[in-house]
Amino acid sequence: MDPAEKLARRLLGDHLDPGYAQRAAQGRPSTRLDRVWMIAVLLVIGLILGAAAADAGSRAPATEQTRRGLVGSVRGAQQDTDRLGHRAQELGQAVEAARRAALDGDQTGANALAELRRLQIDAGTIEVTGPGMRITVDDKGDSRRPATSTSTVLDGDLQVLVNSLWSAGAEAISVNGIRLQPKSTIRQAGGAILIDNRPVGRPYVVEAIGAAAELHRRFLSTDAYGRFTAFSQLYGTVFTIAQADELRLPAGDPGRPRVATPMTSTSGR
Repeated sequence: MDPAEKLARRLLGDHLDPGYAQRAAQGRPSTRLDRVWMIAVLLVIGLILGAAAADAGSRAPATEQTRRGLVGSVRGAQQDTDRLGHRAQELGQAVEAARRAALDGDQTGANALAELRRLQIDAGTIEVTGPGMRITVDDKGDSRRPATSTSTVLDGDLQVLVNSLWSAGAEAISVNGIRLQPKSTIRQAGGAILIDNRPVGRPYVVEAIGAAAELHRRFLSTDAYGRFTAFSQLYGTVFTIAQADELRLPAGDPGRPRVATPMTSTSGR
């Protein structure tokens, strides 16, 4: 074996291990100053860790208290909203009774009441009943898929569903008991879906009033039906459709009138 080959074998086989082993065997004399520095460093590290732990411990109760305060505020606001909604409904019924008493005495008043009711139905400001469809959608909750995947029912999916029902001929629609109106919004806030800024939970029950058989037939050819059928087959998303002989949809927010003109009656009232 020539010298070049021996040198190559030694470099590849021995590396620098023998030199490191020899240096480690010799050791390094430890001095008192080294021990002092080591103790000082350990003390500083301990003080830092202790201060951090104490600070985290002191913040935990305050954070929990803040969270509870926010939860209490949200629940209180929801209760106030429900109370005011019931009060508005009572006042609306009183106004409706007064309106009928004032206008139901002649043909002009009766025609005005009929036209007003048609407009109120379109605006979603009065309760309506009638036949229609009830559609239930829900995410199966597959933990293997992230919350943002297409297996989750998102606000955009509900928007497509509602718009498809309108195009299929629905006269009135509600989602989880909230009546949809011309300016209603369906939005996502984190993991929650908001209907007119009111959170709704799963499952999502969409009720639509209209001629049940015709509404169902036309809905089967919409984008929403194709989308949710695919979701059901691919991801196990819950998607059920049922025709109903009678649905009752609540009144929506009456809002504020922007234009009002007095009516004249032929009877002189």
